[in-house]
Amino acid sequence: MLQPALPSYRTKLVGKTVIVKLSLFSRAFTGKIIAVDEVGFCFVSDAMVAALREVTGTAMANLDSPSVYLPFSTLEWLVSSEAKAAAASG
Repeated sequence: MLQPALPSYRTKLVGKTVIVKLSLFSRAFTGKIIAVDEVGFCFVSDAMVAALREVTGTAMANLDSPSVYLPFSTLEWLVSSEAKAAAASG
């Protein structure tokens, strides 16, 4: 009998606020993961967008509320948390 597929760790990140450190920047960024695929994730972070606007100059000037797609290969580390009730029962 086949067991139902359990959601992967990556899938569980969707909708969570996380802190990520990327090889591209010297600092970490807080934001929310809004989508995940097998290669990376879509990340919404005002702080990261501000940093990218500094780097890209006018290239991002016309983008309203941009999200950033980040391949998992660019991550140095990622911090996430579970709700206190879920962590206490585990």
